This record gives sequence, C-alpha cells and structure tokens, in this order.
Amino acid sequence: MPRSNDSARHAGASSAGGPEFDEFYLASRRRLVLEAYALTGDLSAARSAVRDAFVAARHHWRKVGGLTDPEEWVRPRAWALAQRRHVARLWRRDQELSADQKRVLDALHHLPDQQRKVLLLTHLAGMSLEDIGRELGETPARIEQQLTAGTRSLGRETGAPDTGVLAAIESLVPVVEAADLPQALAIHRGGQRRRRLQAVTAVLVLLALTLAGGVFVTGGLQEPAAAGPAAAGRPVTQQMLLSLPQVQALAPRESWTEVGTSDNTSGTGINSICQDTRFADPQGRGTFVRTFVTSGSPRRSYLETVEISRSAAAARAAYTTTRGWFAGCGEARLQLLNTYRLEGLGDEAEMLRLRIPGATSRTYVVGVARTGSLTVSTVLETRGGHPIPVARTLNALTEALRNVCGADPSGACPDVVTAAPVLPPPSGETPGTLAAADLPVVGRIARPWVGTNPVPARSNVAATTCDKTNFLASGAPLAMTRTFLIPQAQLPRRFGITETYGQFVNPNRAAALVRAVIKDMRTCEKRDLGAKVSSEVAQTRGYRGSEFASWRLDSEIDKASTVGFWMGVARVGRYVAQVNFTPTGDNDVDDVTFQALMTRARDRLFELP
Repeated sequence: MPRSNDSARHAGASSAGGPEFDEFYLASRRRLVLEAYALTGDLSAARSAVRDAFVAARHHWRKVGGLTDPEEWVRPRAWALAQRRHVARLWRRDQELSADQKRVLDALHHLPDQQRKVLLLTHLAGMSLEDIGRELGETPARIEQQLTAGTRSLGRETGAPDTGVLAAIESLVPVVEAADLPQALAIHRGGQRRRRLQAVTAVLVLLALTLAGGVFVTGGLQEPAAAGPAAAGRPVTQQMLLSLPQVQALAPRESWTEVGTSDNTSGTGINSICQDTRFADPQGRGTFVRTFVTSGSPRRSYLETVEISRSAAAARAAYTTTRGWFAGCGEARLQLLNTYRLEGLGDEAEMLRLRIPGATSRTYVVGVARTGSLTVSTVLETRGGHPIPVARTLNALTEALRNVCGADPSGACPDVVTAAPVLPPPSGETPGTLAAADLPVVGRIARPWVGTNPVPARSNVAATTCDKTNFLASGAPLAMTRTFLIPQAQLPRRFGITETYGQFVNPNRAAALVRAVIKDMRTCEKRDLGAKVSSEVAQTRGYRGSEFASWRLDSEIDKASTVGFWMGVARVGRYVAQVNFTPTGDNDVDDVTFQALMTRARDRLFELP
C-alpha cells in the first residue's frame, strides 16, 4: 500500500509536543490496518488492534520514537491483537465486499499462518528475508520456502501470477481507505490515559505492599517469619491445564498423546466441530488450547479450552456463546442427544452429548463450565467404537476446574459434583421450535438441515387430511409456521419437516386442540377409506403436565401410489406444536425416531414464557 497522504489532510490533528509521532501515525496507520485486515479478514478487529497498538506506542514514544523503524515495534503488537479479537471468516457475510476481494481473503486464509505472515511482510511491509526471519524466528532459507509456497497457493486460488501477489492483496485497499480511523489527537489522549492509569496502578501497588508489610510486622509478633514482599498475583498458566495422566483416565487402556498447547491466535482458530468463531470472548485477556489424541482404534481426541475474560459478566456471555455453538450446531447429520446440568462445578456448568451416525459413527461429549472470569470447555470426540461414559468425561472436566481454581480469575474450587438430565439449552434459532440439531438423520443424506424464518400460520401446513387443524380458528391468537429442508440434497419438493406452534389464551384451550387432533386421527380411516393410520403413540401425562402424540398416515392418491406422512402434536401449558414430516422413497424414519422428534418438540416448548 503506498504511503498515505493522511498527514497532509490531518495536520491540524496534532497535539502539542508530539509532531514526530503524529507524522508517523498518519503515514503508517492505514498500511498497518491493511496488513491486519489481510491477516485476519476482520476489519473491525484490525482497526481496534492498530488503534490500541498506536496508543501503546504513544505511551512509550520516548523509546519507540528512537528506533530506526518504529513501525516494526507497532506491527507485531497490532497483529497479535487483531488475531486475538477477530471472528473467523467474517468477510464471507460482508455484503460490501466484491467477489474478487472475498476470493483474495479466502485464498489468504487457506494459507498456513506463517506463510500468510511472510507474504504480508514481504509485499506490504517491504521487509527483507533476513528481517522477516528475525521477526518470525525462522532462517532466511525457510522464509524463502514459505514465500514461494504461499505465492503459488495464492496464485492458484485467485488466478494471479507470481508477480501479481501485491496487486491481489492491494485489491483490499479500497476497504481500508473507506474505514474511519481515529485522528492523531485521539491516540494522544489514549496514550495519556494509559500513562495516568499506569501511574495510579503503581501507587496502589505500592500502597498495597506498604499495608501488607504493616500487617506482616503486626502478625510477626505472634508468629515470627522472614519479611518479604506481598504475594504475587496468580494468573492462569499453561501448567494449570490438564496433564496427560489426567486425560489418560478417560480411557486407561488406550494410548494418549499430548499434541500441543497454543493461545489460539494462529491458523483458523477453529479447533472442534460446531465452533463458530475463534474466541467465545473476543475481548478476553487470553486463551489456552490443549489437545490430546489416541492412537489405534477407536480414534479419540480431547480438546481443552480455557478463555480468560475481563469480568464475570463477560465470562457469562462467553459461557453462553460456547454452549450455543453445540446446542445450535448445524453440522450435517449431527444430533443433540442429551443435556446434563452439573451442580457443584464452578458458577454454572453443563454437559452435552452429540453424535453423527454413519459407517464410522462419531460421538461427542462436550463440557462447558464457568468459574469466576474463566470459561473452561472440553470436547471429547470418538470415531468408531464405544463412546466414553459421561461420568468419566465429567471427572475430567472437574479436574480441569480444579487445576485452575487457584488462579485469581477463578471462582471456588469444585466440591461434590453431580449431573442431572435437563431440557436442551437454547439453540439460537427461534425459541420454542425445533432446531437443526434436533432433527433426524434421514437415509444416507449427508447435507445439513436448514430452517426457514417463522411466518404467520394463516393456513396450517403441518396439518394432515385427517385432522385439518386450524390454530387460529381453535383459539390461538398467535400461531407461526416454519419449515426445515435439506436444500443441497436434490430431493422432491414435498420432502421436509414443517412445524406450526401457537399460543392459546389458556391451557384448557390448548389441551382441547390436542384432544381434537387425537380424535380426528383415531376416526380418520372411517371417514377416509384411502387413509391408513398407524404407529399411534399418545402420552397424555408427561413431564410437568405436558403431553404429546404421534402417528403415521399413509394416504392413497390412486391405485398405484400412496403418500406417507409422520405427524405429531405436543403441548406444554398454553402452547401447542404440530409437526409434520413428509418423507420420500428411502429417505424415511421409523416410529421410534419420530417419537424422539416429538419429544424434543415438546421439550422446546418449555423455552417459551
């Protein structure tokens, strides 16, 4: 990116005493934002990271300003902050980007982290191989290999020649040029606030040490001890993560290996199935990720993630986000099976069990816990073979919280921990309705279910020819319908799941609708000689007064063809949901599977007030 003319446009933004800093800031800020944007694909993260890196530079300007190239001090800090804050693949949803710009960002993010940095340092920062090697901790020969490989990969995906890498990256310049960046005066003020805060902190630390010393001397009259400084803070460290012996207890007869530990700022940042973004708390203080795997069969992996938030409130949000990744997972064929609430483990904790059936089935046991300002999550994946019992995964999650409970950001250490089955957590989709992770696996279809947004149920498309249920006419002033399809499966248009749900004025009116549906289905064959009703299951006294019923209906269209439906109805209090699944050919389910779907439809109604 060419040197910016910002310094000419914003000369009046300088604050007294810092013209050299102003010139440096205005000349380099957009180039650094471009670098951070190309590195992460997240313009918001790039802007805030560059801003904060410049605030730190202003704070330390006496030292930074004396360097040969102050930009080399700012850049690594800006890059690290941007990678810490960015949301994975955010640019794919950015409607302002052109197809070519999205292609460049995709190509950059398909590169290994080190190759991407080498390309940006070479083409945007104009650094030599030797300087890049010093910054990235690699030999010049290795940097040259990374540059060659990255150039070829980028060219394959964008169609740019080897000499066109800079032009491809600079196609992102208009995005950065249009971004609103803070003026130099704002950076000056930020640096001054930072200096004042540091001074106040130093005074408070000195005061604390003085008070601690006084208390110590007073206490020393009763219990002599060697004088010394007050105890240092107890941050979360890598040594507090799960150890290999602790993970070995998950499957004692299998051979586990610790793969590695990171701060999750490199690569895509997506470490497990269903994870949507690099961090659950993009503004957190830090993250640790540790991975373990087994050899042989079955293949297992165990992932531990610890996110350190700035407050308990931020950690609560991170906990909800992490849990939502799995409760609302849209992965093809994935099903949320069970949820357990964990008592005695941190401030809040849950465990979820999921699976992807197939020739080589995959099962997942996910634990999420919050203690103080920490969010700890674990993901156990098993490919083939028997899954590990939930009790063992609970023990491992408990050990993970015991490891960190001595740190300052943590809450109390675990005591007696118990697990109890509970309703599924919110999916992030429409409250009260089924979600993609609730839906059945159908045939050999390996594509995900997708749900439409709810629309008013002026006509009830979940009804059958037997019941012809009309929610509005039955006394539900508010009734909505949504449909689930598998768009990429190329199935007939009639295939899909439709759910209609309504709120009645009171539970009696809702129960009357359920009774009417049951009566209509039981008498349908007498009224329609072409209809066959089977597989009836009715539970009229369920959990917390709920009820549901389900049927299979096969309707004869003519002597040569029959259309089949699965239909069910569920009620919780004054809410009712009716579900209709229309299969096609071999893409069908059995009665046990549909009953499980209706049970989940009932469970989702408990989300409503």
